[in-house]
This record gives sequence, C-alpha cells and structure tokens, in this order.
Amino acid sequence: MAVDLRGVAAECGVSVATASRALNGSPRVSADTVRRVREAADRLGYRPNASARALRTSRSRFVGLVVTNLVNVSFHVIAEVVQQRLAEQGYQMVLSVTGGDAAQELEALRMLADHSAEGVVVVGADAPAIDELRRLALPAVHLARRPDRPAGDCVLVDDLTGARDATAHLAGLGHRRIAVVCGPQTVTSGRERLAGYRLGLQDAGVAEAAELVLPGPFTPAHGRAAVGRLLALPARRRPTALLVTNHEAAFGALPALHEAGVDVPGRLSVVCYEDAEIMRWWHPAVTVVDINPAEMGELAARLLLERITGARPGTTRPGEFRVGTHLTVRASCGAPPR
Repeated sequence: MAVDLRGVAAECGVSVATASRALNGSPRVSADTVRRVREAADRLGYRPNASARALRTSRSRFVGLVVTNLVNVSFHVIAEVVQQRLAEQGYQMVLSVTGGDAAQELEALRMLADHSAEGVVVVGADAPAIDELRRLALPAVHLARRPDRPAGDCVLVDDLTGARDATAHLAGLGHRRIAVVCGPQTVTSGRERLAGYRLGLQDAGVAEAAELVLPGPFTPAHGRAAVGRLLALPARRRPTALLVTNHEAAFGALPALHEAGVDVPGRLSVVCYEDAEIMRWWHPAVTVVDINPAEMGELAARLLLERITGARPGTTRPGEFRVGTHLTVRASCGAPPR
C-alpha cells in the first residue's frame, strides 16, 4: 500500500509541512531533519504526487513526443536523444504513436494538455492538431515536417540537397534511367525529396520519365508495390538505378528486390534514405542519404527547452532550422549494365 506524506511525517515525528519542506530541499529545515525525512521516505517507498505538485507549482516537469510511427529507425534515434536531453534537465518524456491518424494525434495533444505537459515535439501534425496546439499555447517543435502554419519552431532535414546529391551520385556512375520511390506530396519531406531528385536529373542533363516516379504513403507496402511496378516494365524501359526516399518504403523495396532475384548493383544500383544497422548488414551494404537523426533530436530538445524556460520567449516568431545530410557510399551502387 502506497505511503503518503502524512505517513513519512509521522515516521519522523515532524509536521507534514516540515516533511514537505525537507523533501523539497528547503533551507528552512535543518540538515539532520532533511536526512531523517529522506531516509524515511526511501524506507517507506514514498513517491510524491506529481499531479498535486504540478497544481502547486504550475510545473509538471514532463513533455510529450508525438510521432506517426516507430517503423522509421530515425524516429527511434530521435526519441532516445530527446528523452536523454530532457532527463538531464529534470524532465520526463511521454511518447505517443499515432499511426498517422489525425484523430489519434489530436487526442494525444489534448491528453498532454490535460496533464499539464510543459511542451511537445511533434512529428506529423495535421491541421486540426496544429490549430489545437495554437489554442492551447503549448510550446511546440515540429520535427521532420513543416505544417503550412506552424505552431512552433520547425526542425527539418535539408532534403532538397540530400536527394539531389543521391541522384547526382547515380548519374555520375553513368545511369540515365533513374527511378524514385518517394513519399506523399502533401508533406514537406515528400515534396522536397522529389524536387531534389528532379534537380539532380537536371544537373546531369537527364530527362525525367514519368513512369519512373512513384509517390505514395510512408509504408513498406508502397516500397514493395513500387518495385513490382518497375520490374514489370518492358526491359528497355526498366531503371538501372533506384532512389528510395523514405525509410519505411525501403523496408518493402529491399526485400522485394531480393525476392525477385535482382542483382544489386549489377542490374540495379540502389540508394536509400536514412541510415540504420540493417543498411550496413544488407547484402550488398546499401548506400544511404544519412539525415543525422541524433542532431535533429539534439536541436529539437534544445529549442523546446528554450521555449519552456523562457530563454526563447513564446512571443518570438517560430523559426525553421535545417539539419544537413551526408551521402554514405557503400556497395549497392555501380555502373549501369551494358
């Protein structure tokens, strides 16, 4: 049975007020009393009531991280970094996974507000959720995707450069039939990665082929289906290189290529977006556009803490911050087949 503060006070023979001051480190209590009260609290298994403390202090000391999925390994890295940086400053992180569902996203934000969350990092954010964030005046950082009307700072990837560099790499190897599996054009990363691919083609003087551009949802199923469509093309129209611009689609595209017996890179060179252990272990090891998720997490946590603590006042206009990409070349790319 849980012991409350009255039980701790009775154990030490002090008043409830004195026990409370001792546990909060008040200078009005002697060092000996602080020691005795804290030892009693540990011995009895006392845990302070976080909700009551939040009501007294207007500080809950917890923040939310709302993400669309955990299929994307970059989101794992971001979550770990954000949690660690917040913990170093005495905050706890509550993780909500919405599955890309607008209703779940809205419910997650309302739950955080109901429990006096001090801020939130959001991956996703449909219009209703953004409107709710603005209404609640909850300090927020948008991660990976920029809404039309952000409710807080945005931490994004330099996706235009990342996709452009990947396409340039493939074109530099001699490829002219370069396919792209990309995300939906309703989100920032989907639009900018496709735009970067197109710029890469233009830089190399390569004409875009509509049948080689396959946008779709952030799912492994889309990656698998896109590979099927590309392999079904007549031999002379099939791509000799493939850029998969999101992690989720890569988890469907790579197994589909393997199951179809496609020789990578002998028959098809492949570049994927976002690094992970599986990209290094895959045979052959996959060339990737590394989006530096740890740096994204560091930046998101710092910006949110600045908003919460007032180091960057809430009245300051939301800013946009870009994290650079890096092309990590491995064994999945080569010259086009003769």
